[in-house]
Amino acid sequence: MKKTADFLLLNWLDFLVVLLCFFLFELPHLPNSFVLVNGYIAMLVLWFVVVKPRINQKPFVLHRSYYVLFYLTVLCGILLSRLLTRQFGSYSAPFFIPITLIALLYNKELAVAASIYFALFFSTVSGFNSLGFTLMLTTCLIAAIAGSKIEKRMQVAKSAFFVGVTSIVFYILHIKMQGLKADYLQMLIAFFMPFVSSVVCIGLLPFIEYASMIYSNIDLIELGNLNNPLLKTLSLRAPGTYYHSSMVANLAEAAAQRIGANAILARTAAYFHDVGKAKRPYFYTENIFQENPHDELSPKLSHLVIQDHVKAGLEMARRNRLPLLVQDVIPQHHGTRVQKYFYHKSKELGEELNENEFRYPGPKPQFKEAGIIMLADAVEAAARSLKNPSAGRVQVMVEEIISGIYNERELDESGLTLKDLEAIAEEFTKVLLNIFKNRIEYPREDIKKVISLAQNSFDQQNKKTDKQESDQQNDGQGHRK
Repeated sequence: MKKTADFLLLNWLDFLVVLLCFFLFELPHLPNSFVLVNGYIAMLVLWFVVVKPRINQKPFVLHRSYYVLFYLTVLCGILLSRLLTRQFGSYSAPFFIPITLIALLYNKELAVAASIYFALFFSTVSGFNSLGFTLMLTTCLIAAIAGSKIEKRMQVAKSAFFVGVTSIVFYILHIKMQGLKADYLQMLIAFFMPFVSSVVCIGLLPFIEYASMIYSNIDLIELGNLNNPLLKTLSLRAPGTYYHSSMVANLAEAAAQRIGANAILARTAAYFHDVGKAKRPYFYTENIFQENPHDELSPKLSHLVIQDHVKAGLEMARRNRLPLLVQDVIPQHHGTRVQKYFYHKSKELGEELNENEFRYPGPKPQFKEAGIIMLADAVEAAARSLKNPSAGRVQVMVEEIISGIYNERELDESGLTLKDLEAIAEEFTKVLLNIFKNRIEYPREDIKKVISLAQNSFDQQNKKTDKQESDQQNDGQGHRK
C-alpha cells in the first residue's frame, strides 16, 4: 500500500497530464465516459511504458524546466491537433508542430516515444482505424527522425516536405480503398499544412528557447558565433583565455562526435566555459605576459581569486540567458578537483592547510558533454607546457591526464564509460598532433622594421581597462547616493 501511495505521489503530474489530454481533445464538450475510463487506463500504461522512461533521466532530473516544457508541449500539441483536425481533417499533419519541437529541443528517442503516444491517443479517442493510426504514426515518426537532425532553419521545410508527401500517399490509399472521388482541396491541405506548421514552428522556437533556456542545435550554433557579445568581451579582455576556449572547443567537438554525444552542445559550451575570466583576466596564466600577480599573494588568496571566475561566469551566463546546460558546464568542468599548484605551494611555505581548502565547490560533471569539456580543458592546458611534442609524448600526456581525472572519480556522474574515455583519448591525441605538426621554415630575409611595440603594452592596456571600469562603478555609486 505504501509503495502505491509513493508511486502516486511521485507521478501525480503524469496522471494529470494524461487526463487533461482527453479533456483538451474533446473541448468544448466533455469526453465520453466509456472512452475516458478505458482510454485513460490504456494511455496511462502507454505513457509509463514508452514516455516516462525517457523523461526519468538527464537532463530532466537536472532542471525542472525540462519537465515543464515537455508537459506543456504535449498538452498544447493535443489541443492544436484537435483544432486542426476539426478544421482541415486528419490529413493535415496535426502533430507536426509538437513532435518537431520535441525533436529540436530534446532528442530523437523522446520524439519517437511522443510520436507513439500521440498516434495511439488519436486513434483511441477518434475511434480506432488501422489506416488512420498508421497515417498518424508514420507522419509523426518522419517528423521526429527528420527533426532530430536539423541544424539549420530551412531544414524544417525539408521535414515538412516529407510529411506532406506521406499525407498525400495515405489520402490516395484511403480514397482507393473506400472507392471515393478525389478531393483536390484536401490533397492541397495534406501537402501544404506541414509547411504552414513548419513556419509556425520556426517562429515559436526563439521565444520558447528564451523563456525556458532550453536550446535547439539551431540556436546553439548561432550562440557559438564568435561575434556573440560575451565572446567578444572575452577576446578583447582575455585573449589568452579566448584562444584556450577555442582550442578546448575543437577538442570537445571531435571527442563528442566520436562517442555519439552532442558535438554542437560540446563546442558551444566550451566557448563559454571560462567566460568568467574576463572579469580579472590578468590573474590567469594564459593572460599573464610578464609580472605574475600571484607572486605577491598567499596561496589561499590566489585560490580564492582563481575560483571566483566560476561564480563570475555563472552570473554572466544567467544575465545573458545562456542555455541551462551551457550554464551547468561552467562549474562542472572543474568539478571538485583540487588546485594542486597552490596547494603544493602552500605546503612548501609551511602552511598547515587542508587539501579541501583548495578544492573547487563542484558539482562533478553531470552529463557526457560536461565530462568531455573537463578532460579537454585539462589536456589543452597541459599541452601548452609540452616541450618537443612528439606523437609518443602527446599520447602519454593525454592518457595520464584522463587517467588521473578518472582516478579522482570526477567522471562518476557524467555517464562516460571506459570505452568512451579510450575513444576520447584517441581523438584528443589526433587533434593535438594536427596542431603540433611542423610547418616548413621559410628563408629569413632582412626586413627593415617600420613598427615597434612599447614594453609592457599589453599589461598597461589591461590595467587601463580595469581602471575605466572601476571609475564607472564609482560614478554609478555616486549617482545613486
